[in-house]
Formats: sequence, structure tokens, C-alpha cells
Amino acid sequence: MTNDTARRWRLARLCVATGSLLVLLAVQHTLVGLVADRFQGPANAGVVIVAAVLGMVAIREVVGLVARRFHGPQAVIWRNLSAWILYALLALWLASAQGLDLSGLLLGGAVVGVVVGTASQTSLGNFFAGLVLMVAQPYRVGAAVRLRSALVGGAEYEGTVIDQGALYTTLRGSGGEIVKLPNSAVVTSALVLGAPPLQAAVDLELPAQTKVDLLLERLRGRLGNGAEISIEPQGFKAGEEDRLLCRLQVRSVASVPPGAIAEALLEGLDIASRAHVAA
Repeated sequence: MTNDTARRWRLARLCVATGSLLVLLAVQHTLVGLVADRFQGPANAGVVIVAAVLGMVAIREVVGLVARRFHGPQAVIWRNLSAWILYALLALWLASAQGLDLSGLLLGGAVVGVVVGTASQTSLGNFFAGLVLMVAQPYRVGAAVRLRSALVGGAEYEGTVIDQGALYTTLRGSGGEIVKLPNSAVVTSALVLGAPPLQAAVDLELPAQTKVDLLLERLRGRLGNGAEISIEPQGFKAGEEDRLLCRLQVRSVASVPPGAIAEALLEGLDIASRAHVAA
């Protein structure tokens, strides 16, 4: 069975279950009134059971349809959370349809909700921000991202997303370090997507006469065409020998060993220096 066929069957079962549930609740009292008085209690209970089964089928199908968008831990979190919330709402709806007074329960739940929400405001903020990220999906696990957020002091973080949890998003930096960022900071960040992962970032002090274009050409030749290499000027240091302050960045989808970067850099500097002397 193809994915499109399975999705159509899910939609069909969802529509049938939802429609049957609404019709059953609409004619519930009429159906119960058709039986003798002594059997109305069991008949009413039977209607509730059938309505509960139909509601559970509808919830299972809608959760399955939505969870198809997610992968790995995201799918598990979304499926469990949404299913239990919808089951609780279904139980309240069926209880209300039976004429039960839920005012005391709702009032107690509201008071508990206020207390819990105040005590765990930060955690709840991260949790709901995680839900927003799971639904919007601005990136997936394995994507390279660069972000800057005022909630983390305006610092910039860059790395490969290795986990997207309910409270934290985890990145692996270019040096192998693991960074856990609160989802509330990620959801309010400026995100840069699509660039290859940063493999190395090195601060350099080059002689002012260094032929930077020749150095870049040599680095690209040694590290391969798949690597994106840039040298960005950061400042100038005057002295007996003027120095150009630069930052070298190596980006590549494939892993680049630090040793290879160091060897290519030393060789490139040597060639650039000899070219300057020859000139």
C-alpha cells in the first residue's frame, strides 16, 4: 500500500468515525427513549461506550495523520502528547453530553493550572516553544544552522542539529562540543540555514604583504572542491612587522580532519610567503 493510499484510508476512517460520533450524540436521547424505562440505563451506557470507541478511532487517525510529518523523537513526543490531550477532551465532552456537572472539576483544574504554570514558567515556555518548532519545522535533525538570540546574550551559535527535544535543541559545534539551547531562545532567534556545517574557525595573524588570494587557492586545492573556505579581515596590527588579523573558516558537508586543515594552512602560507619574496 502506497503512502497516498494509506493517507486516503486514514482520512476516510477519520471522516466516518467523526461523522458517526456526531450523529450518535445528536440522536442519543431519541435512541434511549425508544427502549423501556428499566433498560434506559444500560442503553445510555451502551451509547456512551460506542461514542467513546468512535472518538478513540477518530483521535488515533488524526494523530497518525499529523505525526507523519515528524521523525524520530519528535514523532513520539507529538503522538503521545496530542493523543492524551485529545483523549482528555473527549472524556470531558462525553461527560458533558451526559449532563454531568463539571464546574467543580474545571475550577479546581484552573487553580492547579495557575499554580503549576507560575512555578514552572520557564520550563513551560521551552516546552511550548518546542511544540512550535516541531510544527513549523524550520530545520530538521542533521541540518547545519547558525543562530543569534537576545535570550542568550546576543551570542551567536553555530553547529549541526543532533537532537530536537521537548525542552532543548542540541547542536554539535565545529570543535565537537555539544551545545544545548533552550527552545524558547531558538524560536526567537534569527536563523541562517543552508550553509554547510562549520568544520573549523581559526584566527590568523598574517604579514600585511601576504597574497591572500594565493593562500585561498592553495587551501581549496588541498581540502577539495567540496569545502567552502573564506578568509575575512578582522583588523590590522601595526608594529615592526605589520600584521593583518583575519579569520579563516572552513565549511564542508563532509568531515574535514583538523590535521588536514593545519597542514594545508602551513603549506599555503609557505607558498604565499615565497610568492611575495619572489615578487
